[in-house]
Amino acid sequence: MNIAVLLLLYKRPETTVHVINALKKVKPKFIYISLNIPTGSASHEDHENYKKVLKLVREINWKCDLKIKKRKKHLSSYNSYKSAIKWFFENEKEGIILEDDTVPNKSFFIFCKKLLKKYKNNKQIAQICGTSFVNRKKIINENYIFSNYSLGWGYATWRRSVNDYDEKMKGWLEIKRKKSLLKTINDKGFLYFWTKKFDVQYKNNLKHWDERWLYSNWKNNKLSIIPKKHLVKNIGIGASATHTKTKQWYSNLETHEMQYKDKHPKKIFANLEYDKWLNINVFGTNFLYIRQKIIKNKIIKNKLIFSMIKLVYKIVKPFYRLKKPSY
Repeated sequence: MNIAVLLLLYKRPETTVHVINALKKVKPKFIYISLNIPTGSASHEDHENYKKVLKLVREINWKCDLKIKKRKKHLSSYNSYKSAIKWFFENEKEGIILEDDTVPNKSFFIFCKKLLKKYKNNKQIAQICGTSFVNRKKIINENYIFSNYSLGWGYATWRRSVNDYDEKMKGWLEIKRKKSLLKTINDKGFLYFWTKKFDVQYKNNLKHWDERWLYSNWKNNKLSIIPKKHLVKNIGIGASATHTKTKQWYSNLETHEMQYKDKHPKKIFANLEYDKWLNINVFGTNFLYIRQKIIKNKIIKNKLIFSMIKLVYKIVKPFYRLKKPSY
């Protein structure tokens, strides 16, 4: 496979080995590996795990152009990701990005290769996702739909898209004032959730690449491609993860192989049914919005009532997953 792959690694040999094994099945000819290093004060176990990851990298034995960027000092997860992306796209016009816990199947690579070529000059498309969370049979002729969401657990993109990345989130205050996010998805829960998220990023209280990337794409009215089947498995959600420490229903969600068909949607527009499904089932936007509305109600000052509502909230939330998008 002649599409370049960027692999972002740190200190998780137990997941990294599965990602490298997935690469071994397709043998990419161009591999970039960005390897962060633990802090000097990190535990002995962290340093040993880092060494194990480095050993796995050195065991890549198929014929390929392998470039390794080893950190001399530890960087935050955000700065490590940012510098790796910059390094990769300084050298490549397009490529696939994988982290140490995102395990793609064979279909993913074919899917990305074909669509990177088809949409490389279409600035309306931000990226090609490997994650879909669902496996649908109702799409007969096409392999994908379009979404407002840029899902980051295994994806492919172009240098042109990365050049539009707005790290400082210029224009956010005006977008917030005008509630312009409603033009993306007209939903109050969506607006509330992402306004809170982007406020945190704008104030630099936290730095998350994926949320600023999403902001950049929405600001520029870009869409992403979503496969009709789930092509990348996230095996890293849990206590050892940097961000996603809590197990979710989509943790270790199995992938399905997909036969690529060179037929495409006739029009480029976001599938809002799917996006609203993501709102509820993956991001929980409506639940947080309703929770906030309840908390503001004076009756919730009664601790017993508040506890009962929280219990009902936990019981009801999982059932919303039963309703899948019909595409």
